[in-house]
Amino acid sequence: MESIKIREDTKRRLIQFRARLEAKLGRKVSLDEAISYLLDSAESPDVEELAAVLAEVRRLVKPGELTAELRRGRSEDEAGG
Repeated sequence: MESIKIREDTKRRLIQFRARLEAKLGRKVSLDEAISYLLDSAESPDVEELAAVLAEVRRLVKPGELTAELRRGRSEDEAGG
């Protein structure tokens, strides 16, 4: 085993993530397993593909345009349209 130094807020976030992962998996999870899960997720081809799609959307859409469109759609949904 090896020790690593992390900030208190990073530790708090990691512990919160571990709790969500435990709820999802229905069992206890070590901090090591939680970190491995995060690393595996970050290295997943799905994540890389999503990042590429988001980069393309950012390139094509003007700042604020997507948010405005989502709000318009939400208003229409709430109005029953």
